[in-house]
Amino acid sequence: MELEDVAAIHLEAIEVIINHILYIRGVYPLQIFKKRRVYNTPVFIVAFPALNCYLANVLKTVKQMLVNQVQELKLEVIIYGDEGDHMESYVLEMLPVVSEDQNQDQYLLEYEEQLRSALYKLAERVKKLPKLSKNSKFKVQIHTTQTAFTHLSHDAQYQEFPWLQTDGNSQLGEESQRFALLPLATVKKVGLKMQAQIFTC
Repeated sequence: MELEDVAAIHLEAIEVIINHILYIRGVYPLQIFKKRRVYNTPVFIVAFPALNCYLANVLKTVKQMLVNQVQELKLEVIIYGDEGDHMESYVLEMLPVVSEDQNQDQYLLEYEEQLRSALYKLAERVKKLPKLSKNSKFKVQIHTTQTAFTHLSHDAQYQEFPWLQTDGNSQLGEESQRFALLPLATVKKVGLKMQAQIFTC
């Protein structure tokens, strides 16, 4: 399987998981979501142009990094109230694995089963979390190497959607010791490992 195909398959999973988080946590009104069937299960996808554009640009960046086989790549969905008030963080960690793993699930049956299971587990685990406030917002951070960031920031195709370095206050840093860690799901197919975790206060 070509690397571009692997990246496209994985991007679809990332898109579904991000939308699933926004839906089940009630970050936006339920009316802006449309039901679709993915991985033989119903999922809800945002149908709001500005938000779709933001997510499309995030996914475009992630795809480029996957195709370039960036060695360290984590995607963090941060839900917050005020700009500095992180309420929840959902982390997707993507690690390249040995090429022979790409051929073990030729028809992606196990991959789809693992992703379907991850979506159900996510919905079940967050039921216990307190309801978010009405002014909740979200943003996406990419955690990677300085080299990958430098290449990205100098690529002309990303100048309309630039990425900036954060001040290091992400929950993945030293402050994560104040957070409870709930393992969510691990997907180990199509040449990539994806581990999702929830950090909550």
